[in-house]
Amino acid sequence: MPTARDRSTADRPRQVIGRTAEVSALDGALNQLRAGRGRAIALAGEPGIGKSTLVTYLAARARAAGIQVLGPAFCDTIAATATTSADAGAAANANAHTNANSNRNANGVARADARTKPKSRDAVVIAADELHRISPHHLPALERLIWSAADAPTLLLLAYRRRQLAPAVAAAVSRAEAADLLDVWELGPLSKDEARELVGDLPNLDAVHGASGGNPQYLRILSADGDPHADAARAVVGELADLDPRTLTTLQTLAVLREPSHPQLIAAVAELSAAEALDALDSLTRLDIVRTTGTIARFAIRHPAVGEVVYRRIDPGSRIAIHLRAESVLASQSAPIARRAYHLTHAADPSRPEHTATLITAARLSIHTAPADAARYLQAALPQLPEDSPEWREIQVLLARARLLTGQASEGRTLLHALTAMVDQPSGDLTAVAVAGRLERQLGRLSESSAIVRSGLAAVPGNDSSAAALHSMQADNALDQGDYVRAQLHADTAAALAHGSLDLVGEALAKAQAALAYLSSDDLDAAETSLTQAAELVDAASDAALLKNLEAVYQLGLSESMMSRLADAERHLIRGASLSRHSGQNYVLPMILKSLADTQVRAGSVKRALVTLDEADVYVESAENPATKAILAIIRALALLFTGVSDAPQQALAWADRAVAWAEGSTTVWAVVVRCRRAEIVLAAGDPSRAGRLLLEAVGGPDMPNLIAARKTRSCDTLTEVAMYENDHAAADRWAELAENSLERISSPSNRAFAFRARMRAQTMNDDLKAALASAQQAIESFTASGERIEICRTLSAAAALAAALGDHKQAQEWLDRAASLAEQCEATLLISETTRQRTRLTEKVAEREATDALAGLTAREREIAALASTGVTSGQIAETLFLSRRTVDAHLGQIYRKLGVSSRAALIRTVLDAEARS
Repeated sequence: MPTARDRSTADRPRQVIGRTAEVSALDGALNQLRAGRGRAIALAGEPGIGKSTLVTYLAARARAAGIQVLGPAFCDTIAATATTSADAGAAANANAHTNANSNRNANGVARADARTKPKSRDAVVIAADELHRISPHHLPALERLIWSAADAPTLLLLAYRRRQLAPAVAAAVSRAEAADLLDVWELGPLSKDEARELVGDLPNLDAVHGASGGNPQYLRILSADGDPHADAARAVVGELADLDPRTLTTLQTLAVLREPSHPQLIAAVAELSAAEALDALDSLTRLDIVRTTGTIARFAIRHPAVGEVVYRRIDPGSRIAIHLRAESVLASQSAPIARRAYHLTHAADPSRPEHTATLITAARLSIHTAPADAARYLQAALPQLPEDSPEWREIQVLLARARLLTGQASEGRTLLHALTAMVDQPSGDLTAVAVAGRLERQLGRLSESSAIVRSGLAAVPGNDSSAAALHSMQADNALDQGDYVRAQLHADTAAALAHGSLDLVGEALAKAQAALAYLSSDDLDAAETSLTQAAELVDAASDAALLKNLEAVYQLGLSESMMSRLADAERHLIRGASLSRHSGQNYVLPMILKSLADTQVRAGSVKRALVTLDEADVYVESAENPATKAILAIIRALALLFTGVSDAPQQALAWADRAVAWAEGSTTVWAVVVRCRRAEIVLAAGDPSRAGRLLLEAVGGPDMPNLIAARKTRSCDTLTEVAMYENDHAAADRWAELAENSLERISSPSNRAFAFRARMRAQTMNDDLKAALASAQQAIESFTASGERIEICRTLSAAAALAAALGDHKQAQEWLDRAASLAEQCEATLLISETTRQRTRLTEKVAEREATDALAGLTAREREIAALASTGVTSGQIAETLFLSRRTVDAHLGQIYRKLGVSSRAALIRTVLDAEARS
């Protein structure tokens, strides 16, 4: 019997998340009910989608408003509810029930006649959840209820799962909907923001929301890690209560298998006959706990969240037994080894060496395609091996590698440092050396990485192909440390060794590294050649080959972006990101995303860049590599500047400060770049003096020793902009000259563009506007060649201002039109607003000039008459003042009207007064 507390709880409206439209419509239906108008509504949707929540909400709202509510949670008493809701005379008439089929409207819906139609009565809400459970013989009562809602103050709310609706009931619902007697609402998934409101701001919210499909019940189960005792799991547990032992065993077997499975496999693992398994699967399918998948006969639990609850409720001993039977059956069917290894991670028998061998083999095969799975296999295998045995050591190294690939560098480093031989003599095992060096590098410890790799290289002959990976790693370290000669040496050696061993992906990595080293050493031709070769190798490689060395794709995209091959860079980085996500090689994904976002910002794809950065956000705090964190933060700051939101400068400054904090104490190339970009953001936020100080500090002083020639021109351009704000002519000339001198060392399109724009600013300050305009045009051409649309847009605006100052308004308008089009393509709100304002100012200036030019076209006598007319005097008065005939004055006025393009005395007065005001 319900307690007082139960009743008070039921009377409170349940919190409803993400159903704003439905809640509003239900509230509206209640208001209509108070006014005597009824309605029938049906909620359809997947299990757990929120139907019952809305039913409970409506019932609570109705009770709170003093409206009678009928109907328990299940619909097997719907006939009794129908009897209660109708008048006594209708309930007593048995013929109204038995002859329903002969008393239907044109749509086949049972209608109430004079004897069954309800009389006037108080409002009532009938809330019937789980309509799919209704018995067929209650169908006529259901149809009468739907009809009564149209003619009486009855609000009927039904809820059902489409998959479980009996054909006869589905037909009745369809007829009622077609007759406009029933509104059917299909409940969809919750958005990510709604999911956050439901389960909180989980660190892995994106993953949980994606896995749940936005289903509220699955969201709650997954956020509780599938705990069968959590509140969210109660509904699922309730679905299992009435299953017979054989059906429950079949369901538990499917939960253990965790993949769509053939009935033959299910029967064998469950130790049932084929007929018994099929009968159980039919029962589970009717209950919509299990569903068929694909075109081949395969069955799976309807959602992994449900499967997790079922799995967790299996007794531990039974779980192990099912896993062992599953592995044995799969082995007898020659199933892929990874499927067998999954079961052994839960039930490996220490007394059976073949189990350990299976786990190790599966790990080796999946280390690149599914490193997280490989780590699980290895963790299950390790306890089966004697510690410090050669095989145990090999598994530790392989596990450390799996940790590296999954982005858990600290854990991988701890594993390797637990190996005494690794610490004392790392050069003895090149695989261990390569893993250890990469782990240190991933953690930002470049000196340690270089030292480990040097020890490994010292232990192998110079022509040993196995050393190619170590040379590539040293090239990476040297590039970050600014030692470009050493980087070239190691990259060229790695490329030759990889080529000799037919490792095309390894060769591509080394070629991309060499391209960056050549660029940094001012050898643009060699850089272009090496980069083209790297791109050809990557484009020819299969996905399977690239997965063995995803850093090749990252390095290629990074180098292409540096050399302004932005379209190619984006294409390769998108491919790399897709492979990283699919395989779970999380260590490289944040690096790929930061280069991709940088490429997209430079190419003017601001919104795409922000989407990329949103994906990368999780890594900003959790990434173990400080370079990745800092660069992601500074790129977000730059992207925010172009969004045009009111607090964009403040947000950008905050992100820039975080980036610089992560770069604190580092003198690496990436740290210098982060500090330079921060200065640009400070300038854009309106503090040129501070921006100039920060930039000079970042580059190491006036000669910019901290920057390679390929990066100097951009900083010179920024410093000339600072000089313009501060009206420092000498500084502007100095920075423009330094930019031009840098072109003598390396002259890529991007470098030329920044140098030309720096000179444009200096020439503008010296009032040499024609020369400045010529420099602006050269900058536009070079930025166009490099594909940097944001910079094209900014330079077009500057060129338009120069053209307008020189009086060439037509050219200025053409450049502003082009800038506006580019800003729209880039979806850069800030640039759109700035260009719009500039176009408005130009239009006003042109109008002013046209008006002034029009008055200048009048003769002296015409200007005299126009001036007098503008004071409001009549033609006769003008004639008397100037000693002319009125006829002559009118003739002059006609000429004036034609020349000025006006048609009335009032328009003439406005034109003259406007011209005088401007003059």
